[in-house]
Amino acid sequence: MSRTAWKSTVAGLAVGALTVTGALSGAGAAAADAAHPTSNTVVGGNVKISKEVVGDGTVAAGGKVTLRTSISSTGHPERYINRITDRAPAGFKYVQDSARVNAWHLIGGQSWEKVTPSVDVNANTVSVPDAGWLISPTGSKTVTFEATYLAPNDAQKGAFLETSVDVDVSTFASTQKLTGVFVEIRDQNPGEAITSGSADLGFGSSDGEGGTGSAGSSIIENPSDFIGDIISRILQNGTGS
Repeated sequence: MSRTAWKSTVAGLAVGALTVTGALSGAGAAAADAAHPTSNTVVGGNVKISKEVVGDGTVAAGGKVTLRTSISSTGHPERYINRITDRAPAGFKYVQDSARVNAWHLIGGQSWEKVTPSVDVNANTVSVPDAGWLISPTGSKTVTFEATYLAPNDAQKGAFLETSVDVDVSTFASTQKLTGVFVEIRDQNPGEAITSGSADLGFGSSDGEGGTGSAGSSIIENPSDFIGDIISRILQNGTGS
């Protein structure tokens, strides 16, 4: 069996063993905190803006998280969205090519499209301008913006980090602002530990297979001991020991 096949087998056995014993389920999960909501909604005039952290509202240090902003109309007149400025928590980095918008088009109706935003690293913002995305109660025409961010490797476990969004609406005298949405930093779960810790275990090194160091050779020479080492390493990451 090739080293690549061994890598897949070992990872599957390790995760499978932890799932059976219950070590994987719920690991790294965070309790809800009413003071730090993962979603929020504001209404200005006839425009409703909602923002949420996609998923359970948490991310591990070095992990990816997606933020979603939804904009709709509560009644006539119809409005146009001219700009959306997404503000990630401090230290988070925009993931290239992750931004997309779901909006109504004369041809094709409501659909998703990739967009290329303006990224301001210093201000921690991702901004998407447009000539005008239509929102209307007629036909439920809405606008949804999503972007994915990478949490910093040194993000502190248990911290609640705020994200916000600004929306410019046609004919509105001022920018509509939504704040008070939080991302919680949690521990890595065992599955994430396998991926992030793979370099330390000899995976993904210069030979492109199982590594050239002791971990790479042990896959071939002593697979049972190697599996045991991986499970021990994952348990250590999962318990923080």
